[in-house]
Amino acid sequence: MRTDILDLHDFYETPLGRAARGFVAARIEEAWRDHARLRLAGFGHAEPYLSFFDKAERVIAIAPGEQGVVRWPPGEANRAALAGSQWPLPDASIDRLLLVHGLEEADDPRRLMRECWRVLTGDGRLIIVVAHRRGLWSMIDTTPFAHGRPYLKGQLERLLTESMFRPVAWSSALYFPPFGARFLLRAARAWERAGAQAWPGLGGVILVEAAKDMAQPVAVGKIARARAGGPVAARPAISAARAAKRKVETP
Repeated sequence: MRTDILDLHDFYETPLGRAARGFVAARIEEAWRDHARLRLAGFGHAEPYLSFFDKAERVIAIAPGEQGVVRWPPGEANRAALAGSQWPLPDASIDRLLLVHGLEEADDPRRLMRECWRVLTGDGRLIIVVAHRRGLWSMIDTTPFAHGRPYLKGQLERLLTESMFRPVAWSSALYFPPFGARFLLRAARAWERAGAQAWPGLGGVILVEAAKDMAQPVAVGKIARARAGGPVAARPAISAARAAKRKVETP
């Protein structure tokens, strides 16, 4: 069962969540600084990391149906929707695709990767942010990064290769402990600098940027052609969603 959207939203509203978002976003922004006039999409719960792309032609957010979705961005026309295993996007329609909280809890990771391959343009790029199996963030159940299936670099590389993707860049983030104590958060920047230099293989998350491998035969990863229906409307407000959830849970 996937982490609920309310829990994901609440995490990123905490001091610990804001700190984590800042360090992960810095890596993503560094890779895709030149994004003007590109079409971007995020899958999973990528919304906290999509606000940087203000020069893009289009930015949309897709959430798996089991997770739920809220209206995004706040105060603007909604650009977030639920989707099943086939996304309501045409073939080769996205230039940049970001997966955050999307791969670890996927029922069928290879099917998810095939859908990523389908919607990306020929020169499109994919960034996956995934919990690191050897990192502290996947071992302590205080954040969404501890839910689902964490990965080692070799496992992620094999998944990408088998799905007709070619890794082009690797990085890590979240070396500071996943606790919200103020004194730890004040030292988080120092932890990140020290960890990147002294323990580069022990970050809490792995980030990999990958390109479509157009040289492999299509038979290696059959591309799904079925089309889903129109996107499901996002929940109008987080407060309303939380109230409904609590009403159901009340005995």
